[in-house]
Amino acid sequence: MGLRETKKERTRRDIADAAMRLFIQRGFARVTVADVAHEAGVSEKTVFNYFPTKEDLFFDEVDEREAALVAAIRDRRPGESVPAALRRHQNVDCGRMCTQGFAAFARLIDESPALRVKELEVMARLQRTLAVALEREAGCSEVEARVAAALLVGVHWTFFVTARERALAGQFGPAAARRLRADLARAHELLERGLGDLGVERVPV
Repeated sequence: MGLRETKKERTRRDIADAAMRLFIQRGFARVTVADVAHEAGVSEKTVFNYFPTKEDLFFDEVDEREAALVAAIRDRRPGESVPAALRRHQNVDCGRMCTQGFAAFARLIDESPALRVKELEVMARLQRTLAVALEREAGCSEVEARVAAALLVGVHWTFFVTARERALAGQFGPAAARRLRADLARAHELLERGLGDLGVERVPV
């Protein structure tokens, strides 16, 4: 990354960090783009150059996380399935999603209809991106890629929403992270095996 790109990335990060500070202090609805610009020490035009909407300021990591999901598929281990690769990737986030900091993030979404609408857009975008990645990186047909992407994003979103609900309920720390990892493992087990045994009583070994 060159000097110019590094400076642009730093500016983008400074704006996003300033926005999140204000969102947590005041609530999403009570912060304007002008407030963010003032806090970051830039013009409103500069803010909009990096973030088209106020909601994009909140979901500032979408590009990075989208790229990481694609990389997890592309760079999976030899013989490793796509669900297994994504499970390994998502496991890393379990600890972060069981912290008080994540609870503050979750509360903002819970209190904002605008952010919940934006979340729908983000998940739809991830689904489209994963479908393309599955065709290119996993050799799926178009219909296979679309169906698989819908299922994979469904697990990803459920994982995210479940973590939010538990964080808001005050469930933090290692025990909460272990429970989240166990739930994630079960979700990916369903993906790996299909739903043919769903609802069928499993006999303890």
